Amino acid sequence: KTSKNNKMVEEGRGSNEGREPAEGVLESQTGLESLDLQMQRLQIGSGKCKHGLILPFHAASECEEFVATFNTEFSAVQGPISDCFQASIFATRKSHAEVWKDAAKMEWIVSAFVANATQLLLSGNIADVAAAGVRTSFASFFEQWIALKLYNNQYAIDWQLIHDLFYADEQTLRGYLIERCTSCPCLGVDLSWKQYYHQ
Repeated sequence: KTSKNNKMVEEGRGSNEGREPAEGVLESQTGLESLDLQMQRLQIGSGKCKHGLILPFHAASECEEFVATFNTEFSAVQGPISDCFQASIFATRKSHAEVWKDAAKMEWIVSAFVANATQLLLSGNIADVAAAGVRTSFASFFEQWIALKLYNNQYAIDWQLIHDLFYADEQTLRGYLIERCTSCPCLGVDLSWKQYYHQ
């Protein structure tokens, strides 16, 4: 059973393979230029909140390339979320194999997606909520990957959680991100996502 679960992680397969992303969701989170510019804005000015982004970081440039490749491959696939993850995982393991094995780099990538999702939520645009859900699902996936593969303290990837975050509403995303960005005061305090997932 463990082998099967690990294979699902390797291939990016989940329990919701038949569910396709809602119309416009992938389109709203494509645009790598947008992601790059948002990351740049987070790094400009020591007085601005970086929403949990780990800075400075010696390998930030390499990790940004990893994130860009992951996003490109994910948004290029037209099909179930599981297929999108599978394509992204395959592409980044081919181009950035060492990043997958480095806990510090993986944690920076989680922080980048958390920061990006937070910034999208703060924009106040309805379309950005969908994009924030995509980024948050990415953060959750990599967070769980670290626990499973690098720290060996998680049994399997919770694909249902990743799927739910992908389609989550603003309140759920806000609560989830707050817990992962304790140094960022921008989203306030909201633990409602715990109630949502433990009903």
